[in-house]
Amino acid sequence: MHKFILVFLLPIGLAAQINNFSWPMAPMDQQHRISATFDECRENRDHFHNGTDMPLAPGENVLSIMAGAVTDIGSDWIRVEDFAYVHVIPLATLHVGNTVAQGAVVGHTDSYAHIHLNYGGGVSGHPTGNPLMPGKITPFVDPYHPRSPIIQFVQDATSNAFSGNTLSGRVDIIAQAADTTDLQSSIDMNNGIYTIGWALLSADTSQVLSGPHFWFEADELYSNSNIYRVYAHGSSTSIYRYIVTNRITSNDYLDCDLYEPGPYVISVMSSDTRDNWDTTYVNVQLSDIDLLPPGRPDFTYIGPDVDGNLYLEWVAPTDTDLGGYILEFSLDGSSWESNHGPETLTADLTTFIIESIPDESYIEFRMKAVDTAPVPNQSELSDTYGVRLNNSQPSILIVDGFDRTNGSWTIGHHNFATYYSQAIVNSSSLVGISTASNEWVTASQNLEDYYAVFWFLGDDSRTDETFSTSEQSVISAYLAEGGYFFTSGAEIGYDLSAGSTGDEGFLNQVLHVNYMGDDGNHPTINGVAPYFTGIGFNYGTSPYIEDWPDHFSPSFGGEIALKYGNGLNAAISFRDNISGTFVMGLAFETIDTETQRTDLIERVMQYFAGTVETIDFQLPEEMSISRVYPNPFNASINIEYQLDHYADSRLLIYDIQGKMIIDREVSNASPGTYIWTWNAKNNNGRSVPSGAYFIQLIQGEVYSATHKVVLLK
Repeated sequence: MHKFILVFLLPIGLAAQINNFSWPMAPMDQQHRISATFDECRENRDHFHNGTDMPLAPGENVLSIMAGAVTDIGSDWIRVEDFAYVHVIPLATLHVGNTVAQGAVVGHTDSYAHIHLNYGGGVSGHPTGNPLMPGKITPFVDPYHPRSPIIQFVQDATSNAFSGNTLSGRVDIIAQAADTTDLQSSIDMNNGIYTIGWALLSADTSQVLSGPHFWFEADELYSNSNIYRVYAHGSSTSIYRYIVTNRITSNDYLDCDLYEPGPYVISVMSSDTRDNWDTTYVNVQLSDIDLLPPGRPDFTYIGPDVDGNLYLEWVAPTDTDLGGYILEFSLDGSSWESNHGPETLTADLTTFIIESIPDESYIEFRMKAVDTAPVPNQSELSDTYGVRLNNSQPSILIVDGFDRTNGSWTIGHHNFATYYSQAIVNSSSLVGISTASNEWVTASQNLEDYYAVFWFLGDDSRTDETFSTSEQSVISAYLAEGGYFFTSGAEIGYDLSAGSTGDEGFLNQVLHVNYMGDDGNHPTINGVAPYFTGIGFNYGTSPYIEDWPDHFSPSFGGEIALKYGNGLNAAISFRDNISGTFVMGLAFETIDTETQRTDLIERVMQYFAGTVETIDFQLPEEMSISRVYPNPFNASINIEYQLDHYADSRLLIYDIQGKMIIDREVSNASPGTYIWTWNAKNNNGRSVPSGAYFIQLIQGEVYSATHKVVLLK
């Protein structure tokens, strides 16, 4: 580390009236955990964290740090002199003006299970300060340094990222940084840092050419109006992406034009309140050529216009040097072509009509922007949307409500809408298919043209919001007038159950779901009689990890449609004379195979249409493996099997020497027909060689006949 850092940043702390105060819980003279720190980002860059969080189980005693008067009190907080204890239920016997002794009980923690300690602020008359500064809360020992392993370079005041470390023009440096206060819990290792800064160095690091600049120091509470200058897009309560080049109250940047083109080093330095430092060095190349790609365009709608032509609509990036767009299409989802470039799709366009698209033709589209640089830069791709025009059939609208990029999925674009449209195309239905963003739905305020709406949310949660109030209104009106609504997402119940009375009413009365918990905790899904018998699949590993799926119970006439392998409810269906809903607590796009996704969509559409009859799905008369296909196989093989009663069951696969390579448990599966796709890997996830293999099913103590299959690579 360079010694110059310490010259520029010595912790100064709050100009406080109190030093060396103790902890607000027993024992007061021992260190406790810290799970959130001062001036962290809260929610989706909503506000700065104005205190320090200290985990404590619900109902535990909260102790006054100092002797003094109760100066303010609320339903879930109490203030004694300079300290406010939040997420705390005050003692009923305490009132404003009462005096308390140091160490006296002032309340008990509520269901949030932590004390949010505010130091100063409110009626204290003192600025809100950082209680972790030296000379404040004691004892507090923190030997662990912060870390800033992810450094990104973007165009000043935008999210437009440079494709590499060659930079030009005005540049913002973004650092994803976090601090560790102890090793007792993972949340204690992901706190906000105290200060962060940057410097520009010569290529051999012997000279400091600019800086070090430390614009962020968490001594006093920053105004929430400045949070977008401190934290970059993608920041949240658990991810802190600092714009280290910005001043707190004004924009700033690295100006590459001030330096000769060539190699340099950028250092990003962060520290905690105990002077533990971390420095990350990045080799960069400064250039005088425009190397920055424009921002990406975002599709809002692809579908028919009023004349039945194909209509595309998008939101343009804001770059001043935008030159136009390249539109790409695919008929199979893998091979892409383009016959419309910036000479046709000019910078002033945000809509485009393509005539003479044949009915029943399924096409996927994606788009990128280009700028006017001498060698044009191309943007990141838009999301991929699918469409099928069929003016003689009802139409389904797929709504892309998945906005989160700081959870399991971290890439700025996705093709998840096509998982739904492809499944519809592969089913027996010839319906028309349109795709839109959730923003388009709220702008249009109208879904009445669609027979059914398929709305996906991925792992959008409370920060990103699953269904906004406006979206709830549109959906409720659509169902009241007669329509069918399918939605999938891992946090629908988790989000809405913690919201307003309206959010809970939408969840319970419109979606017919009661939220029961945030962890389905089983990778296998089975259909439930009478309508979804025979559905079976695994999920949750691709294209992203599905780690916190919801589980539900039915509400207001809902019925259990799918169950996790552990017996918890994974999906709730509802149907009356004019409308129907199907709500999944997991992300549909993470279902293992295209065949399984198609089977589920086809059954849901049959359910909405009222064509699924119980008699179609008679329970099997005996346990058996009925089909294995294709055989021989190359990459994977489908194993269709029947269970005739509830029992612990297993699928076994042996190699030619009789060695077991797969022992797959099928826990407490209900009677019915199921399909499992084997990907030619063993229990350890390693690919197996070409050759003959033998498959058996066990239900209880009964073994099925053995099926021989051949793997050819």
